[in-house]
Amino acid sequence: MMKVILSKDAADYLSHEYGYLSAFNSRAADAAMARIQGGIRRLAAYPQVGAPVPVLTGRRQLVVGPYIITYRIGHDAIMVSNITHGRQREQLDRDDGLDESD
Repeated sequence: MMKVILSKDAADYLSHEYGYLSAFNSRAADAAMARIQGGIRRLAAYPQVGAPVPVLTGRRQLVVGPYIITYRIGHDAIMVSNITHGRQREQLDRDDGLDESD
């Protein structure tokens, strides 16, 4: 299994999303986080599982329920640059803030 590293943006999104969902329904928040964590574990085991992103060379996306995980495969790790809800506007052009040598 490869190591999975979340960018600051991806980690911040998870924290914000959990807080937002928890305000309405804590079980739904827990279920959403469990679903996303399952997707991240799937990436660790099968890095090629996501579809290539045509506009960003080297990036892939994995759809996990209503969430989209954008990532790239490094030498020793998978770098998750962005996690969004499918109904939210994506930010694909942002740098993940992670070193290319990872």
